[in-house]
Order: sequence, then structure tokens, then C-alpha cells
Amino acid sequence: MTEMMVAWQQRAPSIVEHLSSLAALGRPGRPDEVAEAAAWLLSDRAGYVNGMTLDVDGGTVPRPH
Repeated sequence: MTEMMVAWQQRAPSIVEHLSSLAALGRPGRPDEVAEAAAWLLSDRAGYVNGMTLDVDGGTVPRPH
């Protein structure tokens, strides 16, 4: 987890479990997974990508309150 997430979890101990329950993968994302997506977008392999949104969220679906 990132430092930000560790600090958030210290203030709200169940936040990681809650966020994980919202993700289809059932776990929090790792910083390297987000970095890999960013690296791909910055690479020549994404040279023809234009005007899109790339959700790097583990399949998270917001739940109504």
C-alpha cells in the first residue's frame, strides 16, 4: 500500500476491506499495477491511443448508499 493508504487505514481501520469489497478482483490495487498502466500509456505501444479513459480500478463498481 502507498503511504497515503496506510495513513487512511490508520484513521479508518476497515477502509481497505471496504474498498476491496467494491472491486471485482476483491483486493486493493498495488502501486506497481497503476504504474504499469501509466507506463503503457507513455510508451510507443499506446501511440495510437487517443481520447480515452483507462480505468485502473480492479473492476470497482460504485454501490448506492
